[in-house]
Amino acid sequence: MKVTPNKHCVDTLREQCKTDSMRPFTARGSNAIRCPHCLMAEFACFCHLRENQTSPIEFILLFHRDEIHKPTNSGRLIADLYPDDTQAYLWSRTEPQQALLDHIENKQGNCTILFPNTETAQAQKRQTRSAAPSSNKGDEKHTFIILDGTWKQASKMFHQSEWLKDIPHFEINSEAQRSFLVRHSSHQMQFATAEVTAMLFDALGHSKHSQQLLSYYQAFNEHCLISRKRGNNEHL
Repeated sequence: MKVTPNKHCVDTLREQCKTDSMRPFTARGSNAIRCPHCLMAEFACFCHLRENQTSPIEFILLFHRDEIHKPTNSGRLIADLYPDDTQAYLWSRTEPQQALLDHIENKQGNCTILFPNTETAQAQKRQTRSAAPSSNKGDEKHTFIILDGTWKQASKMFHQSEWLKDIPHFEINSEAQRSFLVRHSSHQMQFATAEVTAMLFDALGHSKHSQQLLSYYQAFNEHCLISRKRGNNEHL
């Protein structure tokens, strides 16, 4: 039986972007008949694997415009698993949504950007958190802003957005990265958004949530491959 999952913030954002767009999004395999929820070709749908969970931290997914429609985008997997703890917005360098600014303001310092301490960030004198922030401040969960795009896109989003510059950022240290890689040896040093977030969970001591997200990401990858192989056979 076909599973119809509840709509979450990324689904809503994608629909709004499609409504606002002046031209349709097209990519390889765009002729395939796709599930409107998981974006896989219908025969590779993995909606039945989506199970709502509770996260010990909250997320703001900040999407680069090029990512929001991609079937291979992994940032949306965070919203799949933790819909009640995730908000999604489209990034703009100079005109961020007022709702996003209000959301960040409401966090009153209980918010961190997940991003490495690059030379450019140091030159800009960006505030860093030397240690992993506590998952909870009183009864309020800590919020992490996840920049969803390619490395080049995420770097632009981080370094060129004046409205983000007063928010501290946190880099997962090399020791935590090595520990994660030892336990998940199939991974290379280039990580997808979902993998980075799984690593963040791990660095914060939430190994159960880390494995949960990583397992879901691996299932997502398997269904992506199924979708592509069948698509190639059918010349989609």
